[in-house]
Amino acid sequence: MSSSDNTYIQLEQHFAEWAQTQSAIRAVIVVGSRARSDHLADQWSDVDLVVFTSDAPVYLRDPAWLNTFGTVMIAVPNAFGQHDREWIALYADGTKLDVAFLSIDPAATPTLQHMLDVFPYPVVLQRGVRILVDRTGLSSTLRLPEIDALSLPDQAEFTALTNRMGLDAIKTAKFINRHDLWRAKQVCDSDLKQHLLTLLEWRAAAQPDQRDIWYDGRFLSEWADPPAVAELPATFAAYEVKDLQRALFATLDLFQRLARDVARQLDYAYPSEVDRVVDDHIHSVLQGNL
Repeated sequence: MSSSDNTYIQLEQHFAEWAQTQSAIRAVIVVGSRARSDHLADQWSDVDLVVFTSDAPVYLRDPAWLNTFGTVMIAVPNAFGQHDREWIALYADGTKLDVAFLSIDPAATPTLQHMLDVFPYPVVLQRGVRILVDRTGLSSTLRLPEIDALSLPDQAEFTALTNRMGLDAIKTAKFINRHDLWRAKQVCDSDLKQHLLTLLEWRAAAQPDQRDIWYDGRFLSEWADPPAVAELPATFAAYEVKDLQRALFATLDLFQRLARDVARQLDYAYPSEVDRVVDDHIHSVLQGNL
């Protein structure tokens, strides 16, 4: 066990002791990497907590309570979902705490299991939960949401993705041609890569073996197509015209090859004519730079 692990264990213990003194806090759970049973936390993993409370505003208005656990260097409020909020805090010893507050009815007395059953972000719970505080009646075992298999697209969704990819690739070419490098790189290395990630997920889901497809590209090399993963470094660009052009073509080429493969696997029509139009348009836009 590293010194970092010990520091985070102490942080959790101090938080649990403090939460027990707060009458408005009914339960606290650990989620994220420090609650998982596979792909365990490493020394860089933060601690992510969810607090169920009947008085969330009192903790969200003023972050002074964060000093209970150490010297706070940075404290930032963050919104997620429609109504929920969290504090993200960095301490002087390097530990980082992410605490989300979910409101419960002060007149109700739900069990922890019930609170998890109606939890508005079930994906947060699917990989594992540890109970830090339960003042509702100890739950020795918890029923957590099952990890749903990734849904494959229908023909319309598949076509929509290939069309969005084409339009955003053309947008990238226009930015490159204008030497608008910031926006060219943002689209090439963010928007286009998100389209590519969606396609990598679909291709993995279409395979006959059952693959554990993680969210946001996590552990990509474990579940995505190995040859495609090997090509990914070449799809990212430096902040420079010629390299942005190179990365754009590498990204588009990889996307189109994977898309044809997915179309074959799912027996979908592939918009080859759209590919031709997009490629021709990009070469026309970049003609003076090639």
